[in-house]
Amino acid sequence: MTEKNKSITYKDSGVDIHAGNEFVKNLPSIVNSTFDKNVINGIGDFAALYSLENEQISNPVLVSACDGVGTKIKLASDMKNYSGIGQDLVAMNINDLICTGAKPLFFLDYLSMSKLNVSEHSKVIESIASACIKAKVSLIGGETAEMPGIYSKNDFDLAGFAVGIVDRFKKLPKEIQPGDLIYGLPSSGPHSNGFTLIRKLLKQEAKADLVGLKNSLLSPTRLYSDFSQDLVISNISLGFAHITGGGILDNLPRILKNDLTAKIHLHSWKVPHSLRWAIKSARLTQNEALQTFNCGIGFIAIIPRNKSRDFEMQSKKINEQVIRIGEIIHGTQLKFEGSLNID
Repeated sequence: MTEKNKSITYKDSGVDIHAGNEFVKNLPSIVNSTFDKNVINGIGDFAALYSLENEQISNPVLVSACDGVGTKIKLASDMKNYSGIGQDLVAMNINDLICTGAKPLFFLDYLSMSKLNVSEHSKVIESIASACIKAKVSLIGGETAEMPGIYSKNDFDLAGFAVGIVDRFKKLPKEIQPGDLIYGLPSSGPHSNGFTLIRKLLKQEAKADLVGLKNSLLSPTRLYSDFSQDLVISNISLGFAHITGGGILDNLPRILKNDLTAKIHLHSWKVPHSLRWAIKSARLTQNEALQTFNCGIGFIAIIPRNKSRDFEMQSKKINEQVIRIGEIIHGTQLKFEGSLNID
């Protein structure tokens, strides 16, 4: 048989259906531990079913969020450190979702790569499942796709989709007024933003021993859902903001009306070491830093001034550090006082 007449299988072209089936067959042992009583069917059906009959909400509204982890995934792949990348994915979605006051319900993931590595990519799913347990959401489905020609060798990508529920008349933000206080919750580092710049900076220091720094940069994005779902915290809070791409500069204004802005006291918190390194190595101006990184504040809560003591006491009770970083004022542009603690 000539080369021209020889059959070409799907595997010859780069997609291994057998490996994909083996990968999917192992998924129930990983993801079933995330299921709650509302999950109707497991992995393997054409679509996932989730019951809402146990949700005691008077005016239920479904809330959805979709996000990925950006180029942090490239650093994780280069380091072969997948332990936190699943939490990055879950947190980027769940932290957005809870800004509406929603209770997270379930999660789906999308994993695509040049060539499926059952061992390594199973670790990624394990990381996602572990984060879903922490966030108290069910991992009820997803998609795994081999896409040779789209990705370079060993490259892969992740995206996620989360769904939650909230009472239409209790959703956030509520009525925010001048004088309300702004509290920040610390980040673990850059979370999942700014990594295209970070990777460029790492290349410039290629000769140095950067293993410790790289692992620090890979610290997973914090999950703030336990904080937001606390009954006292949720009843007190007027609004939440997830500080992601665009930093405080772009994300805090998203929950404020046009005639309101915020005064932020930059000296009130400490910037994590990994972010201090990135800001100083890139020689960013303060405004550039505040629009590129979270600068140490991963999540923001806005609280009525007369409820601040109750808020602080409850946060301490649930072991969540909260830092008073500013207040709401009239205006159209954020006002920053002092300087970031990066020295």
